[in-house]
Amino acid sequence: MEVHAHSHSARKKWTHYLWEFLMLFLAVFCGFLAENQREHMIEHQREKVYINSLITDLKEDTITIRYVISFCIKKFHGMDTLAQLLNKDVLSNEEEKELYYLNSRYAASVLFMVFNERTIKQLLNSGNLRLVRKQGTSDSIMNYYGQTMDRAIDQEKVCDEMSKRLVFSAEDIFDHSASLKKMNPDSSFYRDIKQEKMKLITKDKNVLRKYSQMILTARSMLATYIGKLFVMEKGGENLLAFLENEYK
Repeated sequence: MEVHAHSHSARKKWTHYLWEFLMLFLAVFCGFLAENQREHMIEHQREKVYINSLITDLKEDTITIRYVISFCIKKFHGMDTLAQLLNKDVLSNEEEKELYYLNSRYAASVLFMVFNERTIKQLLNSGNLRLVRKQGTSDSIMNYYGQTMDRAIDQEKVCDEMSKRLVFSAEDIFDHSASLKKMNPDSSFYRDIKQEKMKLITKDKNVLRKYSQMILTARSMLATYIGKLFVMEKGGENLLAFLENEYK
């Protein structure tokens, strides 16, 4: 009868298991750090993309707002001339024609600032404003796109409503057949002006003075709007300079 000896492997020391545990823990921990660092790098790159897009928006706004301010200032002065002429006791034929010109150009003409909110809406709607790491930067962005912009837009609505009132009030004074829009064969439009029809429908002083008062009221509202645009212009320039300096 043969007897087989059973071989027994030597038991590993507890320090060996501890070392294996530490090595495994270190591998997992390093992997976690690497993944976390990778995510931070990706988010940082996304932050830069958003900021560059925001800078582009601000540059476009800066150009547009200067043009709108220039238009509004011309309108502001033109409305003053229109109001003064409406208050004259006696109007010559040439002055009546000038009233038509001034009214069509300054009374109800509108050009409002349309802010480029493409990037800020993406940031807010997607929740990616959190990618902007520095609190001071995100505060500066929201200060420009927040209440300051809302006030300008609210005043724009007031001016727009007043412009509509002027259009309807002018119907009692000006003959629209003196300047009719007509269509060319290529479907483009042109204005057919008949100076012989540029005579006021009424010369009633009460009617003309009331319209003059409406013009002055609209002019005052426009002045408030221009002031808010100046604030937005300065704020946009400051934010643009801040972002360009912050992100080099």
